[in-house]
Amino acid sequence: MKRLSGYIILIILFLTTISAFSNKPHIINLYREKYQADNKNWAIGQDERGTMYFGNDIGLLEFDGIEWNLNRIPNSLVVRSVSVLSHKTIFTGSYEEFGRWDRDISGKLVYTSLSDNLDKALFKNDDFWKIWIARDCVYFQSFNSIYIYDYNTVKRIPSEKAFLFLTKVRDEFLVQQMLGSLFRLKGDKLEKIEGSEVFQGTDVRVILPYKEDQYLIGTTSKGIYIYDGESFKEWSPVLSGIMNLKELNCGVVSSKGSYYLGTILDGIYEVDINGRIVDHISSESTLQNNTVLSLYEDNLGNIWAALDRGIAYIQYIENMSCYTDPGGKTGAVYCAVLWDNKLFIGTNQGVFYITTEGLNKPNALSDMKLIDGTQGQVWALKVVDGVLYCCHNKGLKEIHKNLSVTDAFAIGTGVYNLSEAKVRDHDLLVLSTYSSIRIVDKKTNRVFTPGQISEPIINAEFDHLGNIWLEHFNRGVYRCKLDDNFSGFRSFSYYGGNNKDGLPYKLKMFKVGGRIVLLGDNRFYTYDDIENEIVPSSLLNESFSTVHNIRQIIPIRENQFWALTDAAIYKFFYDGYEISILENYNLGMNLSLVNAYENVSILNDITSLICLDNGFLLYNKTQETKRNLYKELSAPYIEFMRTVNIDDRIEYKDLTESAEVSYTFNTVTFGFSSNNAFASNLSFQYMLEDVDKDWSVPQKINSISYARLPEGKYKFMVRTIDNLGNYSEPVSYGFEILSPWYQTIWAYMFYVLMIVGILYITWLLILRRYRNLHLQKIRHRETRRLRVLAGELQQEVEQKSAELLTQTSFIIQKNELILRIKDIVDDFYSKNKINALLPLYHKINSLLNNNMNSEDDWKMFLIKFEEKHTGFFKKMKALYPQLTNNDLRLCACLKLNLETKEIASLMNLSIRAVENSRYRLRKKLNIQPSQNLNEFFLEID
Repeated sequence: MKRLSGYIILIILFLTTISAFSNKPHIINLYREKYQADNKNWAIGQDERGTMYFGNDIGLLEFDGIEWNLNRIPNSLVVRSVSVLSHKTIFTGSYEEFGRWDRDISGKLVYTSLSDNLDKALFKNDDFWKIWIARDCVYFQSFNSIYIYDYNTVKRIPSEKAFLFLTKVRDEFLVQQMLGSLFRLKGDKLEKIEGSEVFQGTDVRVILPYKEDQYLIGTTSKGIYIYDGESFKEWSPVLSGIMNLKELNCGVVSSKGSYYLGTILDGIYEVDINGRIVDHISSESTLQNNTVLSLYEDNLGNIWAALDRGIAYIQYIENMSCYTDPGGKTGAVYCAVLWDNKLFIGTNQGVFYITTEGLNKPNALSDMKLIDGTQGQVWALKVVDGVLYCCHNKGLKEIHKNLSVTDAFAIGTGVYNLSEAKVRDHDLLVLSTYSSIRIVDKKTNRVFTPGQISEPIINAEFDHLGNIWLEHFNRGVYRCKLDDNFSGFRSFSYYGGNNKDGLPYKLKMFKVGGRIVLLGDNRFYTYDDIENEIVPSSLLNESFSTVHNIRQIIPIRENQFWALTDAAIYKFFYDGYEISILENYNLGMNLSLVNAYENVSILNDITSLICLDNGFLLYNKTQETKRNLYKELSAPYIEFMRTVNIDDRIEYKDLTESAEVSYTFNTVTFGFSSNNAFASNLSFQYMLEDVDKDWSVPQKINSISYARLPEGKYKFMVRTIDNLGNYSEPVSYGFEILSPWYQTIWAYMFYVLMIVGILYITWLLILRRYRNLHLQKIRHRETRRLRVLAGELQQEVEQKSAELLTQTSFIIQKNELILRIKDIVDDFYSKNKINALLPLYHKINSLLNNNMNSEDDWKMFLIKFEEKHTGFFKKMKALYPQLTNNDLRLCACLKLNLETKEIASLMNLSIRAVENSRYRLRKKLNIQPSQNLNEFFLEID
């Protein structure tokens, strides 16, 4: 009883100590390899969208939480000071240079110098160290000058002495003349502050607001003072002594009321309002460099530090203190326990311990000590009846109060876990080992080894029916009944694995009110003892429907549990009938649980230790207050819309109105950002309506491209989402991809005209075709008619030829007949000489001669000849006008190809006379002797 009372007192003392722990932050170091600029950073600023700006040795660094951009000043000058007016306008000061940056339509910052037209002899070889924005102007301060920019002109405030740093406190501007008194700047006038001669011979580096109307003034060698408007008095002698040694350089007052003081030699000190040091962040703990050049509190209350080497982000997680070990001294943490006023940590390297008071030290993990004899993999630490047991890969070990280590119960194999149980009036220890389980009777220390299942078991639990459930190291679970003597299993059933029962391959288990609940593939299952089967738990599955990748469930106390995912943890209540999620926590950047062995060690009712792969988080909450589980995220911003054509020509669109995009520029890129994307570990989801079927998977990107979009109207949407499943309202932007030139109204008009033209041409061609066909028919009909006519004409010609031939033959025959009759008459008369017949003789001769020279015969011959050879005589007369009628008659006879004899008979001439006529005719026609006369006339039509 006395032992129990002591233990309770110890727990109460620890609760008192743990509640006094400072909320230790998570330090995220950002190295130059990450932000791709120089090591040294001088100043910090943030705009209303949460974008951070850093004055770097080679330019202005811009960080939207996803991507870093370096904006270079001409000549790559160092940026000593930064002041942010808005997302669109930032002021910077450099070496012999100060100016403003304005954001263009592409989302990029464009620099404009404000000092180019000034007399640079007044600030030659000088840097502008401070920039402050007042209500209607901006102050730029170097060691030698202060300039006022009223957004139109720049003018210099005259001064006889050099300045140190101009500081804005509330609505006042204070500045120290170099190693001298303090002055108050009002407009363009400097007013000395009475009593500030106390700062003669030292540098005033920090002036911060203190309480409602006082000032905290920090120097490099004379400590820290409080100024109440009338007098200066030292704030905290102890703190002043430390700052004098560490060289105070910068400071910022946080929204929670504490002060962060940056030093040149020893990192950052967090100080409360009474001047007590709350925390010290330095290179001995997690800070990458001890020289702090600037401090800034962002809009989430976290602190940014610009360092001589790199950038640090000091992030606070609600109700959590962060203890990380970047150097890997302790290794991955698997378990922890509070015992004997010490915190014991089980890792993959052994068991480490630290006193509870040591947890308040700035670099707590560096004070952790390894317990000799525990080297190796530690799976669990359990306190049973005041004894600390270590479940180790080399068996079960007992750690004594003097920190000596001995083997317990001679298990002979590695032990994963240990639990207590009471079975049939026996108080038992159940050990989950590398080969089945071991059961230890606490009263007799006898060890039982059930033999049927010889497999690695990582966890074992008894249910309300007396079944013992065994969780396999890599796959399903067993439900077993122990023998009365604990030496074997009376019966057992196997679920999951490759059992073909429809359950997930890997199952984890936890107990709720005596009942076993199984978890696998993000689904919960329970055992239905009536139906003797595993069934889904509809209540748990419905409650965690929006939570993904649940890895482990850890009991806290009765009906309260931790649910662990890969990037968040949830605290929930569940009694088997009702369930409610009480709290949820985003683990933040660079913090991760031990993969496949996620665990939370319950130190007491209000304190839990979340095991990480490089340290641990210490959860401490003294009061169960209602916490808003759903965190409404602010909507993201669409920064730019860029279109590109096939020639890589780029155009940016004005986001203030819907864009119309030429079809040739149909590759579209959207840039977007969000408030506190880095601090809140946000991702983006996007969707293009009618292109994407659903929201994309969460991605840490700040732009997305769609290539070769077809014509049409589109709406692009983007939203942010965190690791807890909270997401913002989407932001949308509508645009239209115009039709290609060949689908415009003018093109369609051209197509119509072209179609009409083609139809018209086709109609003309068809008309021409039918016209040709018609003409062909007409020609064919005419040809037939002409053929008929030609036949008729041929017949007529043939008839005429026949008639001409007949007529010619008749004349020739007649003449020949007359000549023969005449010859007969002449012969008869010459022989008989009968005078009586003489008159008759003469009369017959006269009659025959008249018939021989009948003009009627020639007229008839010429008529018939002209009918067949129309125009022959006219043509011959036209060609040869010297021809006589007899010549023409001879020509007609030659045209008919008559022989000389026939011509002589026809013309009643002698053959000799005909030959002579032919000769004379040849001469008249000028026909060569070699040419046939008949052929000459045959060729004349």
